[in-house]
Amino acid sequence: MKNAGKVLFFLILVLVSVLSGCNNEKNKNQNSEMEDKSVNQYQIEINGLGRGIDVSDTLYGLFFEDINFAADGGLYAEMVKNRSFEFQEQYAENGALHGYEAVGDVELEIMNEGGLNKNNSQYIKINNNTDSKGGITNKGFLEGMFFQKNAKYDFSVYIKRKDYFGLLTIELLDEANQVVADGKIDLSQKTESADWEKYTLSITAKQDTEKGRLSLLLNSSGTIDIDMVSLFPQNTYKNRKNGLRADLVAMLEELNPSFIRFPGGCIVEGNPLSTAYKWKDTIGDISERKQNLNLWIGTKENPYYQTYGLGFYEYFQLCEDLGAKPVPVVNCGMSCQARANGQTGTLTTDEELEEYIQDALDLIEFCRGDGTTEWGAKRIEMGHEQPFDMEYLGIGNEQWGEEYFKRYTQFVKAIREKYPDIQLITTSGPASDGDLYEYAWNCINSHNNDEMKFANLVDEHYYNEPEWFLQHVFRYDTYERENTDVFLGEYAAKSNTLKAAVAEAAYMTGLERNSDVVKLAAYAPLFGNTLSSQWKPDMIWFNQSSVFGSANYYVQKMFMNNVGDYIVPSVLAGENMGGISGYIGLGTWKTSAAYDDIKVVNNDTGQVLYETDFLKKDSQWKTSSQGNWGIVEEDGESFFVQKNDAYPTNEDIMGSAVYIGTPEWKNYTFTVRAKKISGSEGFLIPFAVKDLNNFYHWNIGGWNNTRSVVEQALGGTKTTVSEIKNITIRTGEWYEIKVVVKEERIECYLNDELYHSIEVKKVLPVYETVSMDEETNDIIIKLVNSSETESNINLKINQVELTGKATVELLTGSSAKDENTWKHPELVKTELFEIDVNNEFIYKAPAYSVSVIRMRIRQS
Repeated sequence: MKNAGKVLFFLILVLVSVLSGCNNEKNKNQNSEMEDKSVNQYQIEINGLGRGIDVSDTLYGLFFEDINFAADGGLYAEMVKNRSFEFQEQYAENGALHGYEAVGDVELEIMNEGGLNKNNSQYIKINNNTDSKGGITNKGFLEGMFFQKNAKYDFSVYIKRKDYFGLLTIELLDEANQVVADGKIDLSQKTESADWEKYTLSITAKQDTEKGRLSLLLNSSGTIDIDMVSLFPQNTYKNRKNGLRADLVAMLEELNPSFIRFPGGCIVEGNPLSTAYKWKDTIGDISERKQNLNLWIGTKENPYYQTYGLGFYEYFQLCEDLGAKPVPVVNCGMSCQARANGQTGTLTTDEELEEYIQDALDLIEFCRGDGTTEWGAKRIEMGHEQPFDMEYLGIGNEQWGEEYFKRYTQFVKAIREKYPDIQLITTSGPASDGDLYEYAWNCINSHNNDEMKFANLVDEHYYNEPEWFLQHVFRYDTYERENTDVFLGEYAAKSNTLKAAVAEAAYMTGLERNSDVVKLAAYAPLFGNTLSSQWKPDMIWFNQSSVFGSANYYVQKMFMNNVGDYIVPSVLAGENMGGISGYIGLGTWKTSAAYDDIKVVNNDTGQVLYETDFLKKDSQWKTSSQGNWGIVEEDGESFFVQKNDAYPTNEDIMGSAVYIGTPEWKNYTFTVRAKKISGSEGFLIPFAVKDLNNFYHWNIGGWNNTRSVVEQALGGTKTTVSEIKNITIRTGEWYEIKVVVKEERIECYLNDELYHSIEVKKVLPVYETVSMDEETNDIIIKLVNSSETESNINLKINQVELTGKATVELLTGSSAKDENTWKHPELVKTELFEIDVNNEFIYKAPAYSVSVIRMRIRQS
């Protein structure tokens, strides 16, 4: 504490009692009779009558993409895999027979003439050669079908009879091939019709089965054609036919999302363009929907297709059910650029683009049109008389560059002319910064003064390490308020650990405080299948029978269910873990270099932390395990030399490096002399080194001896944090290098010339935001402690009188590495309790924790 008043404040004894029945441990967690010198101390002062920005009422929502078997085999409740026999040999074992096996003495043949319809042309002919039962069995998705005791299941199939007039037995089987449910379809009545007929059956399971399957059996000899084999639990969400898994939607209901972005994501783009997601293929009778190859593909054992049973109609229905605004995304006439290198069929021609623009216009008509319009009539025909609420439309996903904005501009002109009120969303590319990101924003900002609104929102996407999110909590503080608003369409820390969830929560306090700029934000991806996933981390994990939330899920739930109407002004004060610290080092990349005269000096005290001229060996140097380091004597002098210009021999992000010091070194000036001996680049100068995956280094002569940049590694991912300067390091010449590490700035000098000056992103242990819920008259305090140490936080609420009680929702764990898994699905979850409060009290925030405190203002 810097003054006597703060010292006195932290010596005041504040006793807070908890709700009757809370255990003693919780009492100890939230109350303290003595100041604990081992914990961090903070104060938050809140102006209860103050009013800041209005919080966006669409701030927190969801993003659904069919990845990780999230739709077919996931949210979409269909249990039969390859129900219409359309899988291809190139992507699936056994091609069109994938997922099926013969039962008995039968002949199976895939037919493609006289099919059900043009989009579902293939079907199977079953010829039973004996009077014994014979037919096919389907094993379902991944590990099999889950049957629940006493649950009812709806079976359906299309049949075209040849010469079979008997019973078709439908069986649900367990792992031991025992029948757990069965029923019969009577085909004994002879018919003159040669057309396809649909048959349905309801059956009830007699026992629980985790890895079951479905069989269709002819009871005697004969031949039939079948197609669209389907099995649904009757217990779908809202008991809808062709419905969604009730347990998965229940997890979404608990989030109370304000919007849902759909259907992607990369699948919007396709790979190549011929596989792009086309919304018109996803509506109408499910038997007539055109199957598509999913861009995420899967394996031949578990291929990944989109049946489109969960299509745009079901999506808009789900939004309506959850009270969430739909944010649909359409293809912009480009395939996935990240995958397009060297491919053909990645871009539309100008003429072809007209079809994509018309699709976008027709989608709006599908949602808004009445029965006199073509696409409004199709919606009504499907059973939804009233229009769907549609305000937003995204054009493309993670696209970038001139080709994208050329196409986007055409969409703007067409849509503004017919639907000027639609909120159009453009994109800033696939990353949080860099050339593509800068190009996009520059292009968008160049249209700020256009008479026709160019874009209402810019879709930003980024997946970074937890440390990045802590360093960028204040990212949007400096965004121009007069420019285009932000839609943070995809983001996640790269882990499902408690540490990652806490980092995201800290970041979300920044989103909330800046929701005058960030209007919508969605964690991504939403679902991950524990048995097969193409992307991690994910918010919600599931398999065929169960579902659980990640630690990240609980953070999203806490924030989504505690959104205030406006920000209440607050000031955080206390100890600061800002600035950077760590070892210093030396390094090279495919280069041999000599170093001499190292000195590290504390900037404040002038204390020499380390100094050497390499006249003798220092065993304290640590190595990155790459390189050949040793002391070399020359003309009476000694140098520390990395001798081999073939190193590193792998992609070690630190290069051929050595480092020395302590993790606590901070606020220092590091000087060293360096000379290039041979090789293709220059020098790497590590500093603020935590470990081999977390550090800064000045890369002098990188990119084949052409650039000078400062790079930062976080969790093994390296990014550029400085401007790029041109440079060439000359062989055999000595250079004077100086790196000044301050709490809020890094300065890099070469031969006394300042090359880089970089603002250091602060990492605070405690983050907060305060808002007001006008309906309940609650002050909502969101507190995040990202430290490994418990924090005492003195909360002082001015200008209002409280009722004396507060509810607390707390997320924490025993370790930053805690992660919910299939074996331990609730290792990290929230707990809810009540505490006594007054206008000034101490709250103890556990290490690595997120707390939401709701306290009611007493009505006058």
